[in-house]
Amino acid sequence: MNWKTTAPPRRSAIVLVAGMIGVSLLFAACGGAETATPAPQEPPAAVPTQAPPAPGSTAVPFEAQPVVPAAVDGSPSAAANQNTWIYSGPGEGYVVYGALVGGQTAQVAGRSEDGAWWAISVPVAPQGVGWVDGAWVTVTDSEGVPTLPTPPIPPSTAMVPPGPTDPQVAALANTNVRSGPGETYPAYGVAQAGAVGRVLGTSEDAAWWAVRVDPSLVGAGYGWVAASAVQASNVEGVPTLASPPPPTISTPVTPPEGAASATAIDYVNLRSGPGSCFPVYAVAPPGASGEVTGVSEDGQWWQVKLPVEIASSGLGWVAAGYVTTANTDGVSVVPGEPCEDAGVPAPGGYECALTGQSPADYSVLASGSDFEMEWTVVNLGEGPWNKNVASFLQAGAAGTLHTGEDSFALEDDILPGESVTITAAAEAPDSPGTYGELWEINANGPVVCQFWMIVTVE
Repeated sequence: MNWKTTAPPRRSAIVLVAGMIGVSLLFAACGGAETATPAPQEPPAAVPTQAPPAPGSTAVPFEAQPVVPAAVDGSPSAAANQNTWIYSGPGEGYVVYGALVGGQTAQVAGRSEDGAWWAISVPVAPQGVGWVDGAWVTVTDSEGVPTLPTPPIPPSTAMVPPGPTDPQVAALANTNVRSGPGETYPAYGVAQAGAVGRVLGTSEDAAWWAVRVDPSLVGAGYGWVAASAVQASNVEGVPTLASPPPPTISTPVTPPEGAASATAIDYVNLRSGPGSCFPVYAVAPPGASGEVTGVSEDGQWWQVKLPVEIASSGLGWVAAGYVTTANTDGVSVVPGEPCEDAGVPAPGGYECALTGQSPADYSVLASGSDFEMEWTVVNLGEGPWNKNVASFLQAGAAGTLHTGEDSFALEDDILPGESVTITAAAEAPDSPGTYGELWEINANGPVVCQFWMIVTVE
């Protein structure tokens, strides 16, 4: 294995462990080409797009339903005329929390600005409420309920589609694709109902699936979806993947009364710049509010005050798609380099990003042929990846691709902002199929970077 930096490295006196762990896996059949936006696919026949199945026909397709307090006599209430989705906002483009079963009642907390949707109490939801379409419920005693602001519709994230017999999941309803296997990891975006994605592995508690995401859109190259929100198939024997480091939870500086403010509607990254390419200081929890001091030129990012313990400048940035705002009409536009000009790709869930790979995923190779695996990754963290430290590769359930050592060391320190090109000699297996290896750079245990190689052998 060879390592090459793109800039002359400087030495660091700090000694950290940085290494490489790999997992190899064998998929059942050849996969299709990786694309940023898969062709639209219909959801499973038993799960209508508009609403869950009617009572008595098919069970609501969620293993874990949200706890919805029953209506109280004389208070605003909603009764489901039939099974209906509970969304994170007043519209079908939002994440689905679960379903209100036909005949079930709920406490009404508000209505949408257009009057077509009702907010109901869902204490376990990030904002404590969920939204149901007024066409599917009967509401009583609603006089005086407040009109609630409409949260932004979260961005969509396309999972890479699988081949017909590859390990895969199909979204039963709109669901978050997160940076780690848990609700506290921020989301890359939403996989829409019916979207199908290639499965790479499962979490240690089997409650989440790792799915392939276009590396040009998400630097980590994959994300996680809750097993309760998807239908899995052909997943026997997929590897168990270690969880990325849990996010550091922090809150912005509380805004003064009447000040411009942004309030998180889910776990959201606090970044050093106005773009997903910039490093993450910490993660703000749902409901955390910060004082807004500016807006990006494209209007997609808000600058907020942060504790100096988190950011020495006292400032950070949050994505507009994951916050609600107040009193922001007069805030100033703050110039900043967009990601494409800054030359730094999205870091995903780790403090690194994949900027180049050869061969490309799903390249077709002749059985038994020799080839070279190559990746280029950039250090987006605040500290170096230090040289002369041990690392190792851990074989998975099926044959490997690499033909060299299972453990390697960095040849040079990789400082923040520097890139390193990693190469490894490999050989295509003799048997046809789709094969993959997962490699990892770690710092004495904590994962800082992971990258995949997936090839098809004929």
